[in-house]
Amino acid sequence: MYIKMKKIFNVAIVALVCGAVAVSCCNGGKKTMLTKGDSSKLDTLSYAMGANLGEFVRTRIADIPFNFEKMDSGIEGGALDKAKWSAEEAQEIFQTLIIPVNDRFGQLMRQKQDTTATAEPIQIFESEGQRDSLSYAYGINIGNDLRNGKFPIQLCWYMQGFQQTRNGEGLMTAEQLQSYLQNYFMVVYPQQQKELSEAWLAKMESKSGVQKSDSGLLYKVVVEGDMSRSAVDDRDEVTVHYTGRDRDGEVFDSSIFENMPKERQEMMRQYQPDNFDEKGNIIENEPVTFPLNRVIKGWTEGMKLVGPGGKIILYIPSELAYGPHGNQAIAPNAALEFEVELIDVKPFVDPAAAEATPAETPAEVVAE
Repeated sequence: MYIKMKKIFNVAIVALVCGAVAVSCCNGGKKTMLTKGDSSKLDTLSYAMGANLGEFVRTRIADIPFNFEKMDSGIEGGALDKAKWSAEEAQEIFQTLIIPVNDRFGQLMRQKQDTTATAEPIQIFESEGQRDSLSYAYGINIGNDLRNGKFPIQLCWYMQGFQQTRNGEGLMTAEQLQSYLQNYFMVVYPQQQKELSEAWLAKMESKSGVQKSDSGLLYKVVVEGDMSRSAVDDRDEVTVHYTGRDRDGEVFDSSIFENMPKERQEMMRQYQPDNFDEKGNIIENEPVTFPLNRVIKGWTEGMKLVGPGGKIILYIPSELAYGPHGNQAIAPNAALEFEVELIDVKPFVDPAAAEATPAETPAEVVAE
């Protein structure tokens, strides 16, 4: 993300973020699906997730002599929210240390490719302290992703898969590992999400005031607004404030700063400082404007059900949202909830039709 080496590390992290069947464990009020697990019974998914990271470390970045004892400690600390550094501190330390390490790693790779080189191999780390800190920070990053993940995982089996596979002693071959994970993410997980979404939509449909359209869209009109100015064409442009939530009520996107996920709030503070006052408060929540044919089908339909000044809650089936593939933030087959305030509607005007309309001829002035 920051440099080549960070991108390499993120491939492993992104591919492995996960968590386990819903439990009462929480992360700052946010439900986590991560459990310590039962070491007496193999959990294949958790083991495979850890093994995937182990295979990556063993084959892709084997030339980086991590302190795996520190990395393991960081993963467990981050996952259980018991690390000595916060997520922000670990990220900052990682970013600082990875720059010189990445440079030396690149030099080492070039040196190994040069068959005529006779110099001593380049040392990746300048000191044991640097090695320990980077290993621990990297582990915390992975652990935090596990804690915030959406997949069922048991930490004890994740760690065992990681440790055994990085040492070349894994229970699954690389081919078996790839086949298992591909089947889980392409078949098993999407089907699970489909069933959970259908059950959630059935529950929402039974709520007072919720209506269902012919397409399957569920909606609740909170304030009707000015229906004489409602959108009627898919090319109409709307201006809105909105908050999007998943089935668990967790916000994944919003135009309202106070509702945004913490990570996005921090990013805005960092990259858009002019939008905040001296106390760090947002100066103004800017609404979002877009044509209705540029958004998911549930939005295109839902925004025609209220007028400017109106408010509506949309419960959108997956087929009217992001479908069986989802996207980076949305699971496959996931049903979604959006709370929307419609501020304005700008009707579409066909430029060709406008040009073809003759200008009005001024009325003649009749002399008296």
